[in-house]
Amino acid sequence: MVSLHAESIVNTVAFPMVLKAALELGVIDTLAAAGNDAWLSPSKIAVSLPTKPTNLEAPVLLDRMLRLLVSHSILKCRVIETEKNGRTGNTQRVYAAEPVCKFFLKDSDGSGSLLSLFLLLHTQVLVKSWTNLKDVILEGKDAFSSAHGMRLFEYIGSDKQFAGLFHKAMSESATMVMKKVLEVYKGFEDVNILVDVGGATGTILGLVTSKYPHIKGVNLDVAQVLTNAPFYPGVEHVSGDMFIEVPKGDAVFMKWILHDWTDEHCGKERSFSQFENLALDSGFVRCEIICLAYSYSVMEFHK
Repeated sequence: MVSLHAESIVNTVAFPMVLKAALELGVIDTLAAAGNDAWLSPSKIAVSLPTKPTNLEAPVLLDRMLRLLVSHSILKCRVIETEKNGRTGNTQRVYAAEPVCKFFLKDSDGSGSLLSLFLLLHTQVLVKSWTNLKDVILEGKDAFSSAHGMRLFEYIGSDKQFAGLFHKAMSESATMVMKKVLEVYKGFEDVNILVDVGGATGTILGLVTSKYPHIKGVNLDVAQVLTNAPFYPGVEHVSGDMFIEVPKGDAVFMKWILHDWTDEHCGKERSFSQFENLALDSGFVRCEIICLAYSYSVMEFHK
């Protein structure tokens, strides 16, 4: 029904906020840890949460949240018959994790996760930017500056808590994607010096050099980011401005940084043909997609 579709649009905000609450409460971790064959009731899940003793409605409220997550295929649900005082006939819902939950678990083993990235994108800081999206059209300014009076990376330098979550989100999500890249992409085998432009704290190069120890990694980023960069064997952290100069190497690695330039200088992050035009206009002779890592394309620009 069209009216039902319209009502679902009105309540669109509910899904990300409910998922955010479930992640912050550790509900997804609890269900995933229980295993594929374990089905947990809202009451059993609520017992594991630090709820106030006076909040007797916690299981009921949690059940409503979990039902919404089922409708988005985050969780699965079934109804079972229960027995109370020797009498049957009552029913209750029990829940289990769907496969997608594995991408939203706490990164306890260093394999990467989308958890911190999801929480970052739904902080009040970034949600406030969305409320100013119309200013992009009306005034031609970016929504973040309109909301906060400064650019994103300026804000990161002024808010330590947000900066911590930002760098954690970048590191954990990059780890997840890069581990997959290293499974399917063989282009690093013939590289001796690899430069990661805007490589943050060096997570990417650390993964690359751990698989290809013959590679010397050069991690370029601004000084304030490199302050907390850990040591990785074979990786040199270089403080600098990628808009001014990039260290020389056999290959330059770029991931999630083209948005730091204007469209005129980098092309929109959209279609392959636009990337191909960017490559050819910049003096490269060939651009090709080598393989996919999840939904991400590994592309090579050749001179």
